[in-house]
Amino acid sequence: MTTSRDPDRLIHAFIREGAEQLDDQVYDAVRAEIDQKRQRVVIGPWRVPTLSKLVPIGLGAAAVIAVLFIGSRFVGPPANSIGGPPAEPSPTPEPSVVAPTPSPTPWTGIAEGSFLVSGTDAPVQVTVNVKSPGWFPLSGLGAITKNDDGLDAPVSVGGAFIAWTWPVGTGINVYRDPCRWSTTIPETPATTPEEIAAAFSAQASTEPTAPRDVSVGGYAGKAITLRVPMAYDVPNATREERFGDCDNDTFAFYGIEGETGEARNAQGAGQVDELWIVDVNGAIVILDATYSPATPAELVEELRALAASATFE
Repeated sequence: MTTSRDPDRLIHAFIREGAEQLDDQVYDAVRAEIDQKRQRVVIGPWRVPTLSKLVPIGLGAAAVIAVLFIGSRFVGPPANSIGGPPAEPSPTPEPSVVAPTPSPTPWTGIAEGSFLVSGTDAPVQVTVNVKSPGWFPLSGLGAITKNDDGLDAPVSVGGAFIAWTWPVGTGINVYRDPCRWSTTIPETPATTPEEIAAAFSAQASTEPTAPRDVSVGGYAGKAITLRVPMAYDVPNATREERFGDCDNDTFAFYGIEGETGEARNAQGAGQVDELWIVDVNGAIVILDATYSPATPAELVEELRALAASATFE
């Protein structure tokens, strides 16, 4: 079987093949067929040979078909084409909402109402009624304070309320001279509110008031006020320098039987300590409202009100 050399059929074969190249044998056959045709010269308007017209048309048609075919592969079927569901758009992610971090609320102190001032591990638990804002607990000490400016008497404008408690049978050593406290320890400690108040009333240098009877939280006791002499007011001096002439640079009010060192000492000249000494079922409780000569009278009254509101357990 021989290959057909009809040019028209060969060109149609090329068009059907699309953009692919003709086989070399087919190409040679077409070229040979063209070369063997006798050319005829015509005078007048030019006549484009049939083959030269068909070849560009055929090549252009093949190129269009190829572009349409390749473009359909890249573009894909239209959204409403038959044979598959329309493409769904990707969901837009919702923006994440970050909740703002709330600013911490500054602590304004002890809430008004009942407050356990002595701590839960104290021999006697002392609760007071706080009636005004601005009171803060003193860490590590059964006490609360207000307007603490970090200064000592006589210039401090603050005040503190302290609940000193001891187990039943504890003796109190009230020093006869607070500046010479280490050498003026009494031979017999005081164990009742009456004995303690009497020892304070005989104490040198503290300008004690006369003891008076009081009742706190349903328990009887004695009250007395002590004051540190202004002679210890040394401007720009440390606490040790102020009391440099005293034993161990300390002005001490009293100590506890069987313990070395003082239990309560002064911070500066002019310091005032109002004491309520109460016997709670055999245990001694001393409520101590301490303040400076510069402390406002309103705060002094708050200290006294705390003592009057005290209850014991």
